Amino acid sequence: MLPALYITHLFAALLALAGWWAIRFELKGNAVPLWRFFVPAAAILLCSLAMLGGLSSRGRGLLLVALFLGVASGSVRGLWLLMRADHASKLVRLSRVRDGLIVAFAAVVFAVIDVGVTFRAAAGAAPSPVFAAAVALCAGYLTGRAIVIVSRSGSAQHRDMRSKR
Repeated sequence: MLPALYITHLFAALLALAGWWAIRFELKGNAVPLWRFFVPAAAILLCSLAMLGGLSSRGRGLLLVALFLGVASGSVRGLWLLMRADHASKLVRLSRVRDGLIVAFAAVVFAVIDVGVTFRAAAGAAPSPVFAAAVALCAGYLTGRAIVIVSRSGSAQHRDMRSKR
């Protein structure tokens, strides 16, 4: 039977994978509801929180600093994105961007590496906070970007559009 720390890290990797799957709408450039920008950010943020298990206070501090740096960089990126909005149906269409998809994929890679490091660590050893901080950086980036996209959508250029499903 696996210890709770291993199960928590496996669950974190699955959450990161769910965040990567949830952001796939960026590939097609479809119009999406505003809440869809928060789904991958929330999944990867929960992944980074699940990786907190077993970390020392120094590791948690590193995770918090990475989260704040990610929010700042994601907010700046959100300001540079070109978007159009349908204010009546609350849909937003971004220009074709891949940064969210790349950051979500990086979070999956870091989570899988963290699972591997946790399984290979000696029994009783504290997990390394480096990969958890990298996932927190990715989560902060996607969260900051989503917050700025939603706040900018009210002043974005209006265009009638329908969501492609």
